[in-house]
Amino acid sequence: MLVEVAAAIAGYVFRDKVMSEFNNNFRQQMENYPKNNHTASILDRMQADFKCCGAANYTDWEKIPSMSKNRVPDSCCINVTVGCGINFNEKAIHKEGCVEKIGGWLRKNVLVVAAAALGIAFVEVLGIVFACCLVKSIRSGYEVM
Repeated sequence: MLVEVAAAIAGYVFRDKVMSEFNNNFRQQMENYPKNNHTASILDRMQADFKCCGAANYTDWEKIPSMSKNRVPDSCCINVTVGCGINFNEKAIHKEGCVEKIGGWLRKNVLVVAAAALGIAFVEVLGIVFACCLVKSIRSGYEVM
């Protein structure tokens, strides 16, 4: 339980560092996109779910050496079809970056995450209280004999 509290405090204190690391990690995964099918499927899923493209915006894909110019993953397209990211029209793709969109989603849903964490902590404290009651009851039972 102390580790959970420490992690929550560290998460709050280093929240800006977390976003910076997420941005760097997302860009690193973008470079692995053409090489690794697992990475590609994760990024495709994130881009499709959050309706975003690239880290900061869709032009980030131009900086990936193995991606040709005027090409983005098909998951960037508003209407995803095979090959829609090749020679794309800007109106046909999501222009916003994923790092900011996902960060906004996390900031919006932080209350839900905090409530879930508090609920789990409450159950753990309740478990500790019941364990103490059980120990007391066992000790008092042995004293009678």
